Amino acid sequence: MKKKVITFILIATVITGGIFIATRREGKEVGATVKTSEVTQGDVKAYLSTTATIKSKNSKDYFAIQGKVKKVNVKVGDRVEKGQVLAEFEVTDPNIAVKQTQLSYDNAVLTKQNQVNSNNEVKSTIADLKKQISDLEAQIEEAKKNPAEAAKVPQLESQKAPLITKKDSLKEPFSSEQLKQSDNNIALQKLNLDNAKSSLSKSQSTLVADFNGVVTAVNLVEGATTTVATQPAITVQDVDNLKVVLSAGKYDASKIKLGQEAVIKYDGKEYKGTVSFIDPIAKKAPSAAGTETTLSVEIDIVDKVEGLKVDFDADVDLLLGEVKSVLRIPAESIRSDKEGKAYVFSIEGNKVVEKKVVLGLQSDMEAEVVEGITPGEKVILNPSTNMKSGEVVKEAGGEEK
Repeated sequence: MKKKVITFILIATVITGGIFIATRREGKEVGATVKTSEVTQGDVKAYLSTTATIKSKNSKDYFAIQGKVKKVNVKVGDRVEKGQVLAEFEVTDPNIAVKQTQLSYDNAVLTKQNQVNSNNEVKSTIADLKKQISDLEAQIEEAKKNPAEAAKVPQLESQKAPLITKKDSLKEPFSSEQLKQSDNNIALQKLNLDNAKSSLSKSQSTLVADFNGVVTAVNLVEGATTTVATQPAITVQDVDNLKVVLSAGKYDASKIKLGQEAVIKYDGKEYKGTVSFIDPIAKKAPSAAGTETTLSVEIDIVDKVEGLKVDFDADVDLLLGEVKSVLRIPAESIRSDKEGKAYVFSIEGNKVVEKKVVLGLQSDMEAEVVEGITPGEKVILNPSTNMKSGEVVKEAGGEEK
């Protein structure tokens, strides 16, 4: 029985030793398999990728002249030339539109002034009541100090109480929101007035194209009588000279500069562009999250615009920076420590070595390395979170060393 036990122990020892030997080759350990990339020299370009709307560089809305529409000379899709008559009107009194819009504007201003006056009257009444209450409180305090006058305190208190009640019941009749609405109405009526004056000064009976373009909207019917409105009668756009307009958020806006190059992608084609305008102020607009503050940026399309359609969306890659002939590494090889400093794992022999690196320009795909690593080294891609220096690894596709 003892011989059998000894025999089993010897066999187990031999098997275990064989497994240990199998996991080592020429005295070297074989670790996890990792993918690597060689540090090379080349160019790095950083882009801001976003979506923009295709717009015409030249677009104008023409507003109807008050009167009867005599003739509409264009339809949607027509190409027109500068100086071409778009529509003709039978105008009985060319000044009537200006007179009507002037009256509407004056009424809007008067309404706002009446609202302000009403609020000021209430404010003045409240101020007077506060002064009366303050005077009574001073008399009450003096009466309390003088025993001979103490009997007057109840009477003074009874005079103060209704004043407080009246003061508390008073409120300004028009809220700040209502005043803002009045301001908006004034602005709208001013716009109508300016449009009426503009139509009167430029043409008494016709609408004339100011530039070569394509008619994109017609809201006139021959024989109908028109009134001054905010809706344009005819819209003309230059569809041969286009731009894209994008909205940049707070963090992206600081990276965008005039003259930066861009690539506009639409329907499988690419077009070159250049940043031509950056709005000096940000604007708030409704969004899915509530309100979003963005900056409007325009990019002129410098290539032929064949195939592009106004008001459709296009993808835009905006070149934020470019460096040439620099050391570069893939973005998926870069990690950051708790202090935000970048590092990578390289392979020396068959072991992992952690190296701190100083990065320059970074893109979504790769980054410039200013210092910390040399050409020809191999960095590990997507290293595990628990990888450490000294760990034994095997390079994917390579032979065991």
